Amino acid sequence: MILIHSGTRGKTGFTLIEATVATVMLMMVIGSIYGTFRAANMSMARMEERADVYQTARVLLDRINSDLCSAYQPSGAEKSSLIGEDTPASESAPQYDKITFLTTARRGLSSVEAAGELCQITYRMESTPDGKPVGLFVEEDFRPGLSLPAVEQRAIELSNMVVGFNCKYLDGQTGEWRADWMDRTEIPKAVRVELLVKPERKDAKPILVATTANLVVSSGPGAEQAVEEEKVED
Repeated sequence: MILIHSGTRGKTGFTLIEATVATVMLMMVIGSIYGTFRAANMSMARMEERADVYQTARVLLDRINSDLCSAYQPSGAEKSSLIGEDTPASESAPQYDKITFLTTARRGLSSVEAAGELCQITYRMESTPDGKPVGLFVEEDFRPGLSLPAVEQRAIELSNMVVGFNCKYLDGQTGEWRADWMDRTEIPKAVRVELLVKPERKDAKPILVATTANLVVSSGPGAEQAVEEEKVED
């Protein structure tokens, strides 16, 4: 007689289903860790980006504010030495204003170049033919009104991060803010400058910063200034 013994073979290793479940769970854990790490890196990059924007804006506003607070109006002048041109655009579109004035703040020429004590400064935006902003530019004429050989004035780019430049002028007689300052007999009581600064990242939102310069003296350099910042959060 032949006896046949039946029994269950011992199991070793994992089944295909168990291996698949373990692999999926491992991928989920790795994905979660990567997502957290990526979000932290993006947050850090955004913070550094915003810090760079604000630092650039502060440097530009400090320069413009310093020039405006030393704005000069010649005694007996029939017209204002400060001319502010407004952008003929809608309120929703970025402003590309232009402001020209005399100041005693700039000192940029070497001793061998003939120049007076005044400098005529022009701050303006430049844009491409299709209207896209290029950046904020400045022109400096250290010999305004002097009978000297003409010198080519070159526009210097201050920052390509500026996508909007808007100026407002406080009328000392009416106490109202004007969008432009044209054909006036005296300089405004104050000038408010607004810069719209945008990071280089394409999907970044622009940030609005502003400074207000009080032109206290009607003839001669201004003596006071007030600085403020406005932020448009992402």
